[in-house]
Parts: sequence; structure tokens; C-alpha cells
Amino acid sequence: MSHSLALRDSTTPTPLPKFQLFILLYIQAAEPITAFVVFPFINQLIYEYGITHGNEKKVGYYAGSINTLFFLTEMVFVFYWGRASDRFGRRPVLLTGLWGLTLSIMLFGLSKTFFTLMISRALSGALNGNIGVMKSMMAEMTDETNQAQAFSFMPLVFTAGVTVASFIGGGLSHPYERFPSVFGWSKFWKDYPFALPCFVSGLFCITAFTTAFIWLKETLSHKRRNKVTGSYGTSTDTDSAVADENPTAATPLLPEPLTSPPPSIREVLTPRVRIAILNSGAIALLSIVFSYLQPIILSTPIALGGLGLDTPTIGLILGLNGVVSSVLQVVFFARVHRRLGTKTTFRGALVIYFLVYLSWPLMSHFSKREGRIDAAVITVLTLQQVASAVSGFAFSCAHIFITSAAPTRNALGTTTGLSQSLVSLARAVGPAATASLFALSLEHNLLGGQFVYIVLVALVLLALSVSSRLPNVMTRASEERGD
Repeated sequence: MSHSLALRDSTTPTPLPKFQLFILLYIQAAEPITAFVVFPFINQLIYEYGITHGNEKKVGYYAGSINTLFFLTEMVFVFYWGRASDRFGRRPVLLTGLWGLTLSIMLFGLSKTFFTLMISRALSGALNGNIGVMKSMMAEMTDETNQAQAFSFMPLVFTAGVTVASFIGGGLSHPYERFPSVFGWSKFWKDYPFALPCFVSGLFCITAFTTAFIWLKETLSHKRRNKVTGSYGTSTDTDSAVADENPTAATPLLPEPLTSPPPSIREVLTPRVRIAILNSGAIALLSIVFSYLQPIILSTPIALGGLGLDTPTIGLILGLNGVVSSVLQVVFFARVHRRLGTKTTFRGALVIYFLVYLSWPLMSHFSKREGRIDAAVITVLTLQQVASAVSGFAFSCAHIFITSAAPTRNALGTTTGLSQSLVSLARAVGPAATASLFALSLEHNLLGGQFVYIVLVALVLLALSVSSRLPNVMTRASEERGD
């Protein structure tokens, strides 16, 4: 018999498998750390290594190409990692990905030509299939009473990873000159001034690999059947999990899979999966647009429609936004989700993007009118930061939609992999498209420079339209098929 998430809302949430969840989140941090550690120094690296041959105007082009390549290759390969995890198990795929991230980020630190930088960055993206597999594992180690709480930690870890990567990348580059008492003894650190932050990121991946290798348990059921002990301390009797009507921390979100091979892509792409994937991509696009455009607008002169803030102030605003987002996710998301349900929470977060995006022209209006940053601007900016933090609830809901839409248990990795491919595409093309649109609006004074915001509002409306087709009651797709 199918059970909806709504039917379990009034019950006591099942205790989370805390240690296994901690290991997954620790592994998850490797993705943002290896992806974003190069951001603080990539422009300087391009210029110092002579890749532009002294032409500073081309630095942004080369840096943008390197950064975008990570997400493009991730988009191409993340699906295949998810597919592999359905066939060979989650654990071996995660361990392979961690080793790949380790080697590729260290190779980046040792690269001094544009070709080798591109190759190493492409490898990082290609071998970074862990995020989709981790979502599958999280769905398998939780049930419908505690999955919202578990998924609420993922945005927190991503934000923390980006923050740590910024400190590593910005604080450890050029160690030969900055820390001569520690690194001045070796000319290596002078010849490779950006190797240290990459090596530290690689060391983090090694610790994640070691932790997972020793303690992480397989969650794909047919890969556990021949083990002496069951997952998370449960019985080895394969029928016990099916027969247990009362969920525990070991009870997966989806029922036991058949031992048959994973279904084909055509079989996986059911209407429900397609809708879930489209909504996941939509929220990823809305989010990356805000993350990328926010520092640009904050730094743009007031006369051109920005706020004219300096770099330290912008860094403080972005850092505080990350802290607020993390706190709200951990403290409030599960409660809000339990009260409103997945679809209402998701669509409510989408509506909040109207406030997030329209805050920019409103702040521009106030700052232009006064010629400075006044109390009205600060008030709108504060509201925008809180609103953007609440809008992050949509990510956790998107994870739930994706994992619950999988047509069978042994299609879960494929489903999350397809979703993550679209998310990576949004991260790859969103920033460049948004920056170009913003520049075009100002350069040609389209609608008084406000054209970019009209397009952003249209994107939110489109996302809301797509989200209307999401299921109102979160029954498990695999149960609906009788698997």
C-alpha cells in the first residue's frame, strides 16, 4: 500500500543515522571545495603565468573558460556516475570520485599552461559525480518522516564548502612570499605559487576518502545482500526490511529493488521524473543568477544602477548571507516542510525570488535618488538577504521531488544523475548569460537599464508555471508501479 509524506507528517520523525549522514555530508563538502578553491586566484594565475601574453583584457575570458569547463564536464559525466552507482553500488562510485577529485585538483596546482589547466579542470568536473550519488544514498538511508531534515543539511554543507574554499584559495596562494618562515626553504613554492591551496583541497578529499573507505556502508540493497551484517545494524534477512511496517533509521525511502539491471533511460524518464528534473534545473538557475549577479550589482557604481560598494563590504554581505542561509535551513526548513508540505514549500520559495530580484532596481532607485547608500537601501538589502536565504528551501524540496520520482529503486542513481546534469548546465551557462544581459541592459539603456530585471521576473513566472505540475501528494513513484 502506498503512503504519502503527508500521512506521516503527524508521526514522530524516525531518528537519523547520524554517523552515516555525517560521512555523506563530509564527502559532499569535497565538491564545492574543489570547484571553488580556484576562484579567488584564477585571474591572478592567468596573468602571472603569461597565458594572455600580457593582455589584461583577456584575463576574464580565459578565467571564465576554465571555471565554466568544470560545470560543463560535470554536466556530461554526472549522469553516467549515477548510472554506474545503480549497477555497481553507491560506495565504490563515491570512493572512485574522491580519488579523481584528489588527483585532478592537485594536477591543477601543478599546471602552468592553458592546455594543462583546461585538462585538469575538465577532469575535476568529469570525476565529480558524487553529488548525485550522495542524494541517492541519503534517500536510501532515510524515510519519509526524516528525509526533509536530512536534506536540509546539504545546502548548509555546500555554503560552508564554498566559504572554506574561498579562505583556502585566497589565503594560501603565494606561500613562498607570504609565509617565508614556513615555505621559503623550497623554490618549489615560488615556481608553483598556487599549488598549496590545491594540495590542501586534495588533502581534504583524501581525508574524506579514508573516512568513507573505513566507515561508510553501502545503501544499494542488492549490493548488501551477501554481507554478514545488514546496513545500519539491521538484520541480514533480506525480507525483514520489507516486512517491517514500522520505519526505523534503516528503513529506506524507497522499497527494496529488484535484482534486475537498471532500467533504460527512456524507462527512467517518466513524466513525473521529467517534471522533477525541470524544477530542479529551474531552481538551480534562479539561484546561480542571484549568486553571480549580486556581487556585480553591489560593486557597480550608483550612477550605473549598482550600489558602488567596496570589495571588503561585498565580502561581508555575501558571508553574512551564507550564515543566515545555513541557520534558516537547519533550524526552520524541516518545521516549515512538515507544516506546509513539499510542493507548497517549494512554490513559496519560488515566489520569494520576486522579492529577491526586484530588490535590485528598488535599491538602485533609492541610491540614485539620494546619491548614496541611505537607510532605505540598507533596509531593502537586509530584506533581500533574508528572502534569498528562505528561497534556499527550494533546493531541499527539489532533492525530495527527485528521489521520490525515481520509478524504481535501482533507477535512483540514474534519476539523480540526470537531475544533476541539468543543475550543472544551469551553473555553467547561467552566470555568463546573466552578466551579458546585465551589461547589455546598461550599455543600450534597455528600458532604462531595467530590462535584465524584466527577464528575471519572467524566469520566475516560468518556474512557477513548471512547478504547478509537481505532485500534490508525495507518493513514492516506485510504489505506484508496484515495485
